[in-house]
Formats: sequence, structure tokens, C-alpha cells
Amino acid sequence: MTARAIWKGNLVLGPHEVAVKVYSALEDRAVHFHLLHAKDLAPVEQRIVRKDNGREVPKEAQRKAFPVDDGRAVILDADDLEKLEPADDRAIELLRFVPREALGDPWFDRPYVLGPDADDGAYFALAHALDGRDRIGIARWVMRDKRYLGALSVAAGYLRLTTLRRADQVMGLPEIRPDRTRTPSDAEMKLAQQLVDSITGEFEPEAWHDEYRERLAKLIEAKAKGTKLRLVAPKAKEATTDLAETLRASLAAGRGRKVA
Repeated sequence: MTARAIWKGNLVLGPHEVAVKVYSALEDRAVHFHLLHAKDLAPVEQRIVRKDNGREVPKEAQRKAFPVDDGRAVILDADDLEKLEPADDRAIELLRFVPREALGDPWFDRPYVLGPDADDGAYFALAHALDGRDRIGIARWVMRDKRYLGALSVAAGYLRLTTLRRADQVMGLPEIRPDRTRTPSDAEMKLAQQLVDSITGEFEPEAWHDEYRERLAKLIEAKAKGTKLRLVAPKAKEATTDLAETLRASLAAGRGRKVA
């Protein structure tokens, strides 16, 4: 099935523009349920009600409040929030090119694939130019009433745009670094290195499944057919504080199985 673009825009680099189509690089594979009443399986729905009397509040009568201090809150109307929304625009403005190593994993959020919309030549020229240099483009754009910051890169010859988290969202290492209680021994270091080497292999994402989703799918299928599955809860692993013993056990277990 041909992928469907979710949005269209123009990559803007100085006086030059490249028309692109935006495709989602992720697919929602979560299992979604309908809510039913246990008594007669009638569908139920969620509604906004008052806490004091349980009466439903229509959307036009709802207001958003931001708590400040001393039990007070700032009330915001829909008009107030609408005025803050950025103006609609189709420009994906390239602000700067930075070294690829400047961005670590915590910065990246959601990936999108960009495809050519009109001029294939201009699109692939930009992709080739960016792919030939170890750089990432920093871009900003407005999509569906929200402003985004993103990183422009190349994968398999096509442009990829990944939204970035903001600076105030990414915690620096000094803020979360735990205190070291002791330095690992040479024996522990050697065991840890052996453990890493024992399960080193190729990256095969299709080999690692969502086991919960697969078990849930089997349960749903069985119930639909009127059969009953025997569900076995996994045994909890016993906690241990002996790092060396834990590494030895993991290493021994790793020798007896193939890396998935």
C-alpha cells in the first residue's frame, strides 16, 4: 500500500526552496479497546463533569486554569490560547548546519520521512549534499497549529526530519549523575566486558517482538473462538547485590543461547 503524506511544506535554505511531502516514520501498533458496561456490555463513554455534583459540563462552558500559588489559578479562555498559536505556514526553515555528533539521543523525539513533492532534482541534490557531509540541519516549522524544532538528516538517500526536544526538556548529566559508592574491581570489569562480547551481534530489529502485544493478540483470538488459554505469569527474578555473581550468571546463560 502506498504511503500517504500527512503534510506538505517547503524546505527553505536561503533564497532556495524545495517542495516536500511529510510522511510519518512510525506506525501506531498499540491495541485499542472499547469501553463497555460490565452488566449488559453496552458501550460507555467519558464525559467532563463537575466534581461537586457530577453534572456534565458542555465544551463551551469549560475553561482551562493554571495553578499559581495560595490556591489561586489563572483562568484562560479559548480565545486567549488561540491568539498564542503560531500563524499557518508551509515553510520548513533551515536555520543552521551542525556536526552530527553535536546531538545525542536525548534530543531526538519523533521521526518523519520527507519525499519530493515537485522537483525531484532539487530534492535529491540537497539529500546528496547533506549525505556527503557529516552534518545535521537544524530546522523549524509550523504544522497543525504547533511550532516544531527538528533535525534534518539523510537515511538511505532520502531526507529525514526528526522533531527535537527543547533545551529545557533535556537534562544534563550533572543533574542526574548518581554518587559512586565504590570503584569496580578489575575482575568485575573483565566479566562485564566478557558479557558485552558474548551477546554482540548484528542489529536485527525484527528479531525482538512485542511479547505482551503478541500474547494479547492470542488471548483475543482465543476468546473470539470461544476457547480458553492457560496463562502463566512469569516468575519474578530474585534481586541480588553481588555484581560479580550476577555477571557470571548472565555470562553462563548467554553461552547457551543464540543472540536473537
